[in-house]
Amino acid sequence: MLRIGLLLLLVQTLALGIQTLLQLQKAQGLLIELTAVRVGISAGQLDDVLHRAMANGLQLTEMHSLQAQLRRLAEEDPEIEGIAVYGSGPSAATALFFTPHAPGAPDDLHRRLLHRNKPQTRLLENGSLLLGYPLTDPDQGRAMAGVWFEVRAPALLQHLEQAPHHALMQLLQTLAGVALLLPLLLILSLHLGQRWPLRSRMLGVALTMGLLNGLCLSVQAFPSIQHQLAPALDSQARSLARDLAGRIEHALALGIPFETLRSVDTYLKEALERHPEVQFLELAHPDGSPLQHHLRPIQEDGLRPAQAVPVHGPNGAVVAQVRAWGNPAIITQALYTLTFDLLILFLATLVLLNEALGAILSSRHVRHEGAPVPHRLGLGRCAVFLLILSEEITRAFLPLYIDDLAQAQGLHTRSAISLPISAYMASFALLTPFAGRWAERWGVRRIFSLGCLLSGIGFGWALLDPSYTAFILARCLCAAGYAVGTMAMQQHFLKSSRPENRTRTLALFVGAVQTAAICGSPLGGMLAEQFGPRVILASAAGMSLLAWLVQSLDRVDPPGPPSTPAPLLPALRRPALWVPLLGAALPVKLVLAGFLFYLVPLALQQEAYGSGATGRAMMAYFLVVAALNPAASWLADRYGWRMSLVLIGGTIVGLGGLAGWMGGISGLLIGIVSLGLGTGLSAAALQAQLGQQGPAAMVLLRTLERLGSVLGPLVAGAMLGHTDYQDTMVLLGLIMLGATLGLGLYQYHQHSRRHPPCVP
Repeated sequence: MLRIGLLLLLVQTLALGIQTLLQLQKAQGLLIELTAVRVGISAGQLDDVLHRAMANGLQLTEMHSLQAQLRRLAEEDPEIEGIAVYGSGPSAATALFFTPHAPGAPDDLHRRLLHRNKPQTRLLENGSLLLGYPLTDPDQGRAMAGVWFEVRAPALLQHLEQAPHHALMQLLQTLAGVALLLPLLLILSLHLGQRWPLRSRMLGVALTMGLLNGLCLSVQAFPSIQHQLAPALDSQARSLARDLAGRIEHALALGIPFETLRSVDTYLKEALERHPEVQFLELAHPDGSPLQHHLRPIQEDGLRPAQAVPVHGPNGAVVAQVRAWGNPAIITQALYTLTFDLLILFLATLVLLNEALGAILSSRHVRHEGAPVPHRLGLGRCAVFLLILSEEITRAFLPLYIDDLAQAQGLHTRSAISLPISAYMASFALLTPFAGRWAERWGVRRIFSLGCLLSGIGFGWALLDPSYTAFILARCLCAAGYAVGTMAMQQHFLKSSRPENRTRTLALFVGAVQTAAICGSPLGGMLAEQFGPRVILASAAGMSLLAWLVQSLDRVDPPGPPSTPAPLLPALRRPALWVPLLGAALPVKLVLAGFLFYLVPLALQQEAYGSGATGRAMMAYFLVVAALNPAASWLADRYGWRMSLVLIGGTIVGLGGLAGWMGGISGLLIGIVSLGLGTGLSAAALQAQLGQQGPAAMVLLRTLERLGSVLGPLVAGAMLGHTDYQDTMVLLGLIMLGATLGLGLYQYHQHSRRHPPCVP
């Protein structure tokens, strides 16, 4: 009981520490985002000047009016310390126009800005914020240069100076409550819950503690976050009002009478569509009576204080004023997102605790030889869970991280992103058939340790050497470790089972795989979004080594002689085996790897979503598969609907791909859910159908699935190089529909041969 109590205390401390960091990072990220959007208004003015100059036939280096515009923007906004416009030199960014104290443009950020055509940010060591924005070619829509601002935002500086101390004090107070409450809950669970198993009681204690402590920490932190964000929201509203006032003053300077100005109301509406951070915009008389205004369709109560900017006529007199109100719904939405992230963290904490409890209780069962074998495999399940989790937490951000590495090396094609993913899948496929035999020959413990070591070295190499070539080799090492470790542990579970408990024993292994997949992607995406991908790579390396440590404590020795490998040559001659493999197994894995693991992160990034949203989207797939698998297995066994389920599942996956025609987030979500529905319906049915043809068929099934995983990113990357992600999604759906149609025609032909029509 002492070990369990210490484990609960450790897990609660870790969870609350991560929650505190998440809340700090979320507030900092929102402050940076609001500052970036505000300064982006000034960058938009520079973009307008560039477009007008290009329309007059000037080249970028000849646009000397940009120099005066930079000076004016720096004078208008006291928070801007310096501005510089950088072109693209042969080896580094080249400064073309700049103000005094102009910021430098880091080569990696400038390359990313030009490649992605999207703003880039970096927090400098002195607390200033470096913000870069693309200056676009109006004809081609691509970035031809970048403008960089160095900004010292008071709200951000105050957060950096004061928030960590306040958060630490809140954390210490909450941990003091944990130290007082935990012993009481443990004693209560021991005396009042004897009819429930010990593991369930401890999970109940953890659930109660997690909810109370997480709620306590959030109640303390959320008002502070609101207080920190409010000034930045007001600054954004003032900047938008200043921009509109400047445009009106420019029109008045051209000699247009104020009374004849047109399209001001249209501009107000368009400005609000571009800037959801502002709730209300109004053009008013100098005395405050409204001239033209536009309001979002939300409640007026709760408006931030008005930010008023005067409009001066050519003679300097005030002829009007622009008033803007910040939108408090932005802060509310941010807190909702943070709450969802905290729920994911809470669920992941419970999952980790459940696995750790299983390992501790398993170590007690190992000392009792009469205990059921499944009860003695908790350490093995925990070890394989950690190894799989180390890989799953990288999925949500991996394509974007690879894109950054490729850009740093001067590679600009989509195939540069797909190559490391396909190399990983190929290494995994090549080693999978041998790992089981190695485990039989040299022992599960040695081979699993080898797998953990290879995986840990791979993640460590990727962390220490951030080059594209090294990353490919490191991913191959990770794949080798993943294949060797998981196959060795699967062999361990098989050998530890008996005929009467084999299904239950294998369910432990499958459950570890599914649980790691469900919580790994959203957890990794959320943490990568807040702390960066390198933190996740370091965590993955640590999990791999922790998996080895947990498995080294396992003393279960699986009995039984080595199994004889099934001959493959006879199976290769059976068309009845090849057609389902090529019509279902290979295309499903091709779509899974090409769409979910490759295309979805890139598409969501294009739609301005981060790795946290990518992780949550991937979690939807794993949840649908996990929910549907048991029902599909029951239908396949109860009614024999095996090939029917395979055909229905393939059709759903293919139709989900056609949702790419809808475009946007709705099409992507339909595709993800359809992929989960189709895979959940067909996976178990296909395995059961092919399992009737012997062990060799299962070997070929796994081999073709691995081949599909290799081809998926390559095919999607090749398509994405010539079209957009929506069309790529549709083409993947058509591939799946074509394969399913071919499989259906073959099954119909076989059915017609077995049951010819009666001729009268």
